[in-house]
Amino acid sequence: MIYRFLTMTKFFIYHTVKSKAFLFMVFLNSVISILIASIMFISPVLLKSFVPGNIQVNGLPEILVKRLFNFQWANIMIYIPVLSSAFFGSTAIPYEYERGTIYNLSSLPVDRFQILMSKITGATVLSFLSTSIIVVFQILFFVLLFKSLPGFQFLFYILLLLLVTFSDVCFAVAVSVFFNNSGHSAIAFLIVYLVIMNIISLIATGTHFISPIFVKTNTDRIIYRVFINADPYFLRYSFSLSPMALPGIEYISGILLLYSFSALIVSYIVFSLRRNFS
Repeated sequence: MIYRFLTMTKFFIYHTVKSKAFLFMVFLNSVISILIASIMFISPVLLKSFVPGNIQVNGLPEILVKRLFNFQWANIMIYIPVLSSAFFGSTAIPYEYERGTIYNLSSLPVDRFQILMSKITGATVLSFLSTSIIVVFQILFFVLLFKSLPGFQFLFYILLLLLVTFSDVCFAVAVSVFFNNSGHSAIAFLIVYLVIMNIISLIATGTHFISPIFVKTNTDRIIYRVFINADPYFLRYSFSLSPMALPGIEYISGILLLYSFSALIVSYIVFSLRRNFS
């Protein structure tokens, strides 16, 4: 069982890495990294927009400047796992229907759960690999600017980036199992994530029915709150120049895991109900 799962996962990764979609994401993330670096070096005054009151950026402690540097990189990073999931997660299942290879998979001695998990695992690996390009650039420019390696928070940052990527891929696959067309699936996922989730966030913020942190788009922003516990996307804007405390990180990580497992359950139920893979 494990051997078949690993074989399907490696096959999916191998063929996707050679695809134009993966090469495009590598190119796109490289360009994004260069653009962010340009902002850091050409317009450091932008750091001021994250500092409350009349505090001068030049007078800030170096540790806080480092946090602001990583905060700005991570503030862009929250969108990259979503785009990667749209490329690799939301197209993984519909692609098999488009090419007719789903019938070849159905003839193999594997069940649908193995097929589903191999796609999710492969898409997570591919998404994280393409996203890691930005992380590498972030570390490189951090070292060039501060002549030191990032601090302990950076480890949380990478681990949470992996968790967010996995959660986004699961979410994308849960949307994709309703479609036979890769393009329709990717568009539907982006609409659900970027439009519907943000509308739900506004409703949650205005009505207090649920905490906005339970909305996926807000939960994913834990990526940058490990550096500075601020979220300017909330209507009730709160600001702290300190990193989020460990209990808060654990709490939001639990919400991300809940999203992941819920999406897995939905994916498996819908995928299993599609008789004869048609």
